[in-house]
Amino acid sequence: MRKPCLIVLSVSLLAIVVTLRAQDQTNYTDDDVFNGKTLQVADGFSVHRTDRQWQVWLYEEGVHIPNYTAGLQYSRWGVIQGRSAESVERRLKAAQSFERAYLNFFGPGTWGRFTFFNALGPIAITDQAVEKNPAALDERFHLDQLSGRVDRLIAGVQPSLENNESAGPTSSIKEYFDQIRDALQQVGRLYSQLAHPIPQVYFIKTKVAQTDRAVALAGNNVPKITAILPSVKLPTSTTWMSHTEAAGSDGSIRVEVAQIGPAVSVQQTWSGGDGGMAGTVIITIVPFDDIGRVHFQRPIGIGDDTLTVVVESAHGSFRETLNSPLRYRAMRVLPAVHTTTTTNSVYFAFGDPAEARDAYAYFQYHQQLGH
Repeated sequence: MRKPCLIVLSVSLLAIVVTLRAQDQTNYTDDDVFNGKTLQVADGFSVHRTDRQWQVWLYEEGVHIPNYTAGLQYSRWGVIQGRSAESVERRLKAAQSFERAYLNFFGPGTWGRFTFFNALGPIAITDQAVEKNPAALDERFHLDQLSGRVDRLIAGVQPSLENNESAGPTSSIKEYFDQIRDALQQVGRLYSQLAHPIPQVYFIKTKVAQTDRAVALAGNNVPKITAILPSVKLPTSTTWMSHTEAAGSDGSIRVEVAQIGPAVSVQQTWSGGDGGMAGTVIITIVPFDDIGRVHFQRPIGIGDDTLTVVVESAHGSFRETLNSPLRYRAMRVLPAVHTTTTTNSVYFAFGDPAEARDAYAYFQYHQQLGH
């Protein structure tokens, strides 16, 4: 027969256990404290201590979280670990979001039994064997770095699942997402193994190295994902493709963008101003497979609301033709110019942020497909 204190503890534990499902809203209960042997509801002082590690314990799909402390740490499949309750909650939500997007895209039952929707925590760890083992601490440091890489990998590819139509479990790119899923799950397993009273450091070190290589491979395969499933949506509006930009003393520039097969033609026509550029037409050809970095350039002048989208060449040069008629300025006449040259970047300046976002998404979309 159990002692009365253990019965009370079991009842308390039942009150704080949270079993999470993919279709349910996530709720968090009071924080808990685990001292290596028992799990207790935290007091106010314990919750706000900053010298502790925090964990979320993960259990397999369909498994009921035990209502007794003795089996809790051994029946879990994995652990999420961090320096604060907020950090482990944030990582849990990110993992759940990725799992949900994966299931929505590939279909029910495709994720496997190692779910992030059956979790207990956050739990403050007051006594952990890894803290007393320098070799284990080194591996936790490496695992923390690896966990951050996996988190960034997920943040990069999840929009590809969310912004495209579901493909089903036979999709040709499923293996690339499976590599990321497997790495995420393996990180959770390794954190759990490090938290064991007697962590097998050499074994964990080997597995960390293997997972490191797996994450590197998954990162190298990201372009294969975005080439089929771009992480951004192609904008529905094309108003940004025909707009006018202010050019100071050179007057104004009329910009016309037209898609021509696997490339776009960007035509810039100058008018007005002091006459130095009047009538000049520059046409730049931007092949989709030569789009490198696409980024925003913020205004630097006070009161300037212009937002510039910069499209850089991946190989260093976009082909460009320049035609200028005879131009008359106040003090001299400029000769006509007809030449072919190159440029490493194309700039689009917008007064409307919505048009700037559409231009950015357009080139991001085609940059990913082009690669």
